[in-house]
Amino acid sequence: MSDTTQQAQELFGTLDEYLLELANGLAKAQEELGGISAAGAPGRQFTYYVPKLEFELRMDLRVETSSTTSGAPVNAKILKMRPVRLADVASSQTQTEIVSVIRGSFVAVPANDGLPPVVLDASCVTGAGGVPGVVVRVRNAAGEALPGVEVEFNLDRRTTQSLSGVAPLAGTDVVLAVVRTDAAGEARTTLRLAAGERARFLALTVDAASRTLALSCEVSP
Repeated sequence: MSDTTQQAQELFGTLDEYLLELANGLAKAQEELGGISAAGAPGRQFTYYVPKLEFELRMDLRVETSSTTSGAPVNAKILKMRPVRLADVASSQTQTEIVSVIRGSFVAVPANDGLPPVVLDASCVTGAGGVPGVVVRVRNAAGEALPGVEVEFNLDRRTTQSLSGVAPLAGTDVVLAVVRTDAAGEARTTLRLAAGERARFLALTVDAASRTLALSCEVSP
């Protein structure tokens, strides 16, 4: 088998594969540009980015029909594609070739709709009567509180067992699993400890604004 034929066979793929390769190349180019900056006016610095990438793919769409003679005759059709500039692959199969031009573009858009990124913070607290709880603060990178954000609390039983050496009892859990942040950007819940609970540390996960935070709270059974 010639080198050209071997290369052509290896480059057959789906459209998804070609588009992913283009996206990966664009991401690497943007990463390189992100490390380059230029000094401007006092207190200002310029960062470069790729605003748009247009591409054109000239693909050889090949419908291959394979026939199986062993047993009952079976005809199978497979759609494959490759760049049209590659040499044709010698094959004994029946082939119908269609050349197609696919055009498109990747356009840069601001992350998080142009808003400052969300910052998620959580800590363990002790309420009245020694009741353990968790308080979550949701803010943006500018320090502004974000009210009305849905926060989900979950007890991580597997991690709790790793931390305490014993699995938490079935009755041990968070009291409120879903809470929305108040005007100060805070959401709170308390922990319910089952009678006879021996775990000294409870592992929790907090999910809000597409972010996840893990923490562990020490409790007194």
